[in-house]
Amino acid sequence: MARTQSRSLPTCSPLLRPALPTESPLVRPVSTARPRWSQLLIGAALAAQLACVGSIDSIGNAGNGSGGGPNGDPANPGGAMGPAGSTPGGSPNAMPGTPGSPPSSGGPSAGGPVDPNAAGPLPLRRLDSREYNNTVRDLLGDATRPGDKFPPDLGTEFTFRRAGLVSSLDYSTIEDAAETLALAAEKNVGTLAPCPGGVPAEEQCARDFAKTFGQRAYRRPLDNREIDSLVALYKEVRNAPLSLPYAGGIRVMLQGMLQSPSFIYHWESGPTAPLVEGKLVKLGGYENASQLSYFLWRSMPDATLFDAAAANKLGTQAELEAQAKRMLADPKARATVSEFVEEWLGLYQVTERQKDAKVYPEFKDDLKAAMLEEARAFVSNVVFDGDGRLGTLLTATFSFVNGPLAGIYGLKDVTGTAMKQSPLTATERSGLLTQTAFLAVTGGTDGSHPVKRGKKVFERLLCGELPPPPADVPNPKTAADGGTTRQRFAEHGTNACAAGCHALMDPLGFAFEHYDGIGRYRVMDNGGQVDASDSFEIDGVKKSYGNARELVGHLASSQTVRNCFAQQWVEFALRRHHADADRASLQAIGAAFARDGHNIRDLLVAVAGSRSFRYRTPSEGEVLR
Repeated sequence: MARTQSRSLPTCSPLLRPALPTESPLVRPVSTARPRWSQLLIGAALAAQLACVGSIDSIGNAGNGSGGGPNGDPANPGGAMGPAGSTPGGSPNAMPGTPGSPPSSGGPSAGGPVDPNAAGPLPLRRLDSREYNNTVRDLLGDATRPGDKFPPDLGTEFTFRRAGLVSSLDYSTIEDAAETLALAAEKNVGTLAPCPGGVPAEEQCARDFAKTFGQRAYRRPLDNREIDSLVALYKEVRNAPLSLPYAGGIRVMLQGMLQSPSFIYHWESGPTAPLVEGKLVKLGGYENASQLSYFLWRSMPDATLFDAAAANKLGTQAELEAQAKRMLADPKARATVSEFVEEWLGLYQVTERQKDAKVYPEFKDDLKAAMLEEARAFVSNVVFDGDGRLGTLLTATFSFVNGPLAGIYGLKDVTGTAMKQSPLTATERSGLLTQTAFLAVTGGTDGSHPVKRGKKVFERLLCGELPPPPADVPNPKTAADGGTTRQRFAEHGTNACAAGCHALMDPLGFAFEHYDGIGRYRVMDNGGQVDASDSFEIDGVKKSYGNARELVGHLASSQTVRNCFAQQWVEFALRRHHADADRASLQAIGAAFARDGHNIRDLLVAVAGSRSFRYRTPSEGEVLR
């Protein structure tokens, strides 16, 4: 087993903006209001290294790539998904934009033999807003959610925020958050960095703080150089002309740590050089600890994970799977699973969705919040309190409802703001896709929208990929023109410039025509009878359905959907699109997912133990020894 040199990086642009002689890439210019600690700030040299995205990210180009599932990454068109028009999770020979038929063992079928020893790349990423909030909560006990003030993460579903040049707004908000958090923490220095020895022992206490707190902040042990740099920063602000007290020195150290690339970026190396096995680099204990914690909790590792990393007990599939099972029992895992579903289907957008107030006067903030809370409560209940199966997620005839939602569902016995588990009308509802959040997000401003709904099902459940729409597609007719929504959109889909894509989306979307723009069930639409029947090829077989419940039944039993769902979780865990080198891992994960009726908890454990989770391909230009 060989060792690898730390990733060899060429000279390139700094992490946030060019560093001036008087400032670090992560600190504002010196002013009379701020001490000149920038030249001492830990990580300044590392910041310049970490900006060399091209040598780290072997999937695509530099920049803050985002996007999820099959629709690519603006920084990486096609990316690891393969050429434009390829079908992730399906056959490489499928028609462009058509879901393929992946093998029953799960994962994409890219042609040729599957290499059981392969694994994909490990791009450098920044903490996203949720990860930042959760990390400072667990690191400092600060629940003020400073990440909410950051510029929005790019993308509409999964966001793969990669390293690259950061805007001045990002730069400013990162520093503002560090200052605010450090000022708040200064009040708790007695707990955060106690120093019972008084003034004579304060420098040693500061050194101890740099070592112990720094390990938690950077998610790995600090080397002597890093500790010395932090202590030097502490000593500078303690001396004249600033002469800050002990608490002020700790505040400045903390502020520097919170602006360090080692805190802001997912780059948790260990105290020893990485190990090379064949053509792959095996992740170390601290890297695995962070991989696990940010996958299942979207936050930093806990003490148990740190202890396991220090004891070299996070290197095997069995060890990682055991930790994953433990972590799934924590409430933080419930939040992560709900967040996955929110990102997977774009449900988080419901709170910002606008509707025509004349058509939907009840669509106000309280109803929007209830729709999102319904989805969260339902997902958490199915995955952690119920049988955990994907089929149940898609076909259950109950949900969690409060007063504002009761009117949408036609329930007369539910009042108040608390969410209550309630049966829904079984002839009208079947799982997540017939609940209000999905239907409101994919509905139009003044009615249903078959194209939006069909597109979401096609891309997110079948992992299909659509070509970019042509620029000359006319808009559908409006309700004022007469006819049901189905009739108007069916006519629109016959346009020569629209027929190709709409043949893939519309039949799926028409199944949801019994639901208006906010999810209320209906049998009439604009004076005409609702027609929700159609057919679509799933798993290579044409399936007919009379409504959304029947379509969802086909989806719930579909191998393509199961493989696609597993693939979405792999991409969520790795925060990148899957690569050809991940095929063996996807197949193993798919097999584990199938063993107990496609239990989602089993799926997450299998992802944590997969080869693609534990290994990486070397970065471009990396020197292996």
